[in-house]
Amino acid sequence: MSDNDFPARDFDASRPSAARMYHYYLSGQALFDVDKIFGEQVFAAFPHIGAWARHNRGFLGRAVGFMASRGIRQFLDIGAGLPATGSTHEVARAVAPRARVVYVDNNTEAVARGLRLFRETDALATTAFVDADVRCPDDIFDHPETRRLIDLDQPLGLLIVSVWPFVPDSDRPYRLMTQLRDRLPRGSYVAMSHAASDEASDEVARGLAAVAELYKRTSDPVTLRRRDDFAAFYDGLELLAPGIVHAPEWRPVSPVDMEDPARPCNFAAVGYKP
Repeated sequence: MSDNDFPARDFDASRPSAARMYHYYLSGQALFDVDKIFGEQVFAAFPHIGAWARHNRGFLGRAVGFMASRGIRQFLDIGAGLPATGSTHEVARAVAPRARVVYVDNNTEAVARGLRLFRETDALATTAFVDADVRCPDDIFDHPETRRLIDLDQPLGLLIVSVWPFVPDSDRPYRLMTQLRDRLPRGSYVAMSHAASDEASDEVARGLAAVAELYKRTSDPVTLRRRDDFAAFYDGLELLAPGIVHAPEWRPVSPVDMEDPARPCNFAAVGYKP
């Protein structure tokens, strides 16, 4: 596949996007009126969406910190979205100040905001934001900015956090994951999460189904998958303890609220390429 198959998606303020909505769930700040209107509908259908987003973000931070503690010094964050507090480069550099990070997104708005932030903070020497799509793995790995910062002869940390829900089965996500895995150097780590409802209560599951229905009106329709479906993304990788768990339960640093309705709504795991 090439860039011509899946071109970067231009900025469109008339429709909500996954990147802007995730930013809204995390921060409570809507960038455009359409985001606020849509967000209110999402919160009405699923009042726990803010907690869900924080669980997802918390998993990303813990996974990056774990990888950095294992000696990983280069990270590839696919589907990074809009820059926000607790981003991969911030977490990684708290452990390894010289860590290199390449962010990837197919949303030109996210890329532009990322590049502007890195220019303002003089971080472009060790950080890049690449305009590419998870559905074009070779375009990501062969991009000049990826080649500039990522040494493909050395292990790296690959992050695909809450991205696969936005890749429908028709785009063959498991084949894409195989292509990504095959490009990884041995000794690399892979962190992924995926929205799910099959282990939630009936009420919560209905709420998530309603959210998926709402997302059909956005630039990024959602596909919910089950535990076994998520596990298939790790074929060819070694799952690290504690295996596939709900996002807040992956190596938590504080007690997990087992009564939290949002707790079972996101699977997460970290794998290793031996």
